[in-house]
Amino acid sequence: MLVGLLARAVGRCLVLRAPTAVRVSLPALLVVVATVGAAWWFFAARGTLDGYPGDSGLCPANNVPPQWPDWIRA
Repeated sequence: MLVGLLARAVGRCLVLRAPTAVRVSLPALLVVVATVGAAWWFFAARGTLDGYPGDSGLCPANNVPPQWPDWIRA
């Protein structure tokens, strides 16, 4: 909820004289970017937690699957 309020405030500051379509869509876009960024960081930093029911047990000891892309920090 805080991210939504912050995105709305930032969106209003950035687009004071912008067209209506931009003013309406920018806060939503900022919320999506913040949510995806937080989720990406969480899964890159934490990975699948030990004992999680969805853990297949196929990951090596460092808990990073072999197919994990190199460009995502793990």
